[in-house]
Amino acid sequence: MSIADIMRGFLPGSIEAGLNRAYGSSLRHHGASPQAVFWNSRKSQEARFAALLAMVNRDLAAAGRGRTAPAIADIGCGYGAMLDYMRARPGLSSWDYHGVDINAAMIRACRTRFAVEKGRFTLARTPATAVDYAVFSGTFNLCLIADADRWPDYIMDCLAGCWPQCRRGMALNLLCRKQTGVTNRIYYADHDAMLAAFGRFGRAGSMPTPGVKHDVTFLVTR
Repeated sequence: MSIADIMRGFLPGSIEAGLNRAYGSSLRHHGASPQAVFWNSRKSQEARFAALLAMVNRDLAAAGRGRTAPAIADIGCGYGAMLDYMRARPGLSSWDYHGVDINAAMIRACRTRFAVEKGRFTLARTPATAVDYAVFSGTFNLCLIADADRWPDYIMDCLAGCWPQCRRGMALNLLCRKQTGVTNRIYYADHDAMLAAFGRFGRAGSMPTPGVKHDVTFLVTR
C-alpha cells in the first residue's frame, strides 16, 4: 500500500492529525515492520539508526565520556525498531533507551512488543524526563501538507520542544537535495539552510548517511 493509498479519503487537518492518521493506517496494514513507518526496507532503516548512534558515540568520545552509557530519547519511535537494533549490538545494548511517539497505536505496539519494559515508551511530543540526547530517525520525512515551506518550521518547533530535555544534544536525519520540496509526500530539505537553522540551539554539524542516497545525519550539541 502506497502513501497515496493510505491518505486517500482523509480530510485535511492539522499536521500532526494527518500524520497520526497515516501512521495508524499503515500500522494496521503492515503490522510492526519497516513498511509501517514508510521505510523501503529494513536495510535503509537500520543504516539510519547506525549513522545516528555512531554520531552520538563520537560526540561522547569527544566529550571524554566514551565509556559512559548515555540516556537517549527516540522521538517518533514508531513500533520500537531502534530498541531492537540496539539490543542486538553489545556496544549499544547498555544505553538507557526511551521511546516517544505522538501516535497512540504505535505506542501500544511498543508496549506489547516490549511488555516487560513498557514503561520505556511514552505517548508524547517530547521526552518525559531529561536525557543526554534526543534522536530523530526519519521523523520528518513524511510530509502531508501542500505548503512545503511550512515543514522546516514544523521541524524546528519539534526540536525546540525537545531541546530543554537534552543535556548534551540532538541527532537527526533528513533527506536533502538541491531542489527542495515534497516529492511523493517525502520532504527534501536544503542542507545548508537547515544546518544554519540548527545553529540557534548550539554547535551543528552533519555528514552523509552511509549507504542511503540523499540522506544526511545532523548533530546539534550544547
